Amino acid sequence: MMFKAIVRAALRGTQFFFHLIIGITLGSGYRLRYGRQWHLTQAGQDIISWWMQGLTHLLGIRITRYGKPLTSRVMYVANHISFLDIAVIAACVPARFLSKHSVRYWPVIGYLTALSGTLFINRGKRREINQTLTALKQAMAEPRPVLFFPEGTTTLGTQVLKFHSGLFQAAIDQAVPVQPLTLHYRREHRADRIAAYIDKDNFLINLLRLMAQPHTDVHVSFTPPVDSHGHTRQSLATYCQARISQNLQFQLHIPGTPAVERGTEFAILGECEPSDSA
Repeated sequence: MMFKAIVRAALRGTQFFFHLIIGITLGSGYRLRYGRQWHLTQAGQDIISWWMQGLTHLLGIRITRYGKPLTSRVMYVANHISFLDIAVIAACVPARFLSKHSVRYWPVIGYLTALSGTLFINRGKRREINQTLTALKQAMAEPRPVLFFPEGTTTLGTQVLKFHSGLFQAAIDQAVPVQPLTLHYRREHRADRIAAYIDKDNFLINLLRLMAQPHTDVHVSFTPPVDSHGHTRQSLATYCQARISQNLQFQLHIPGTPAVERGTEFAILGECEPSDSA
C-alpha cells in the first residue's frame, strides 16, 4: 500500500513538473502574441481553462459541480480551504482571481499566477487595499469574471469564517451581481483534512501527500447570484457568508454524495463546461 502511494506520488510529481513547463511556455507565448492582457481574450481563457483542467486531472482531483454559474461580468465569492481552490474553480469557470501578495513570490507558481492575470492584495496595508479595490473595479469592467475569498485565510472546511466586506464595494460600484460558491472537499464521508492547507502546513509536503492519494473529491456548488443594487458592502458580505455557510453545513451532514438546493444541475469533471451567462 505504501509502495503504491510512493509510486503514485512520484509519477504525478513528474507529470506536475512537465505540466508547469507547458503552462509557462504556453502562457509566455500567448502573452507575446496578444500582449499583457492576453488572459482576457477568448483564446487566453480557453488555454487557461484547458491547463487548469489538466492540472486537476493529473493530481487526481474529481470535481462535481452543482448549480449554474454566470460566466460574464460577475463577482464570485467562495470559502477558502486549500491551495487547490483556484485550480478547481478555474477548471469550471474562466475566473480571474484575487490572491494574497506573498503568492506572487512563490517559485514558478507565482510567475504562473501573475501571468494568468491574478490580482494581488496585501491585507495588512490600507493604502494597498484601496489600490486593490481600484484594480478590482477595473477588472470587473472586463467580460472575464472575478473571484476572491472574503475570509482572507483558509480553514479545515468545516465552517465558514466571517467575511471581510471591503472588496464587495467593487461589485456595488460596478453594478455587477455577486454569486456565492461553496467548496467542499470530501474523503470517507467527511471533510478532507488532507486537502486543507492551514496554519503552518508545508506546501510541498501537503502537495506530495495529495499526490499519493488515489483521488481527491471536491464539490463546487454555485448558488443563485444576488443583485448588488440596493445592498451595502456589509449586507452583501453577510448574505454571501450565510448562503455559503448554510450550503456547507448541509453538505457536511449528508452521508455519501452531498446535495444542494433543489432544482440545480450538476456536472462531473470532463463535462465541467461553464453555463451560459444569465
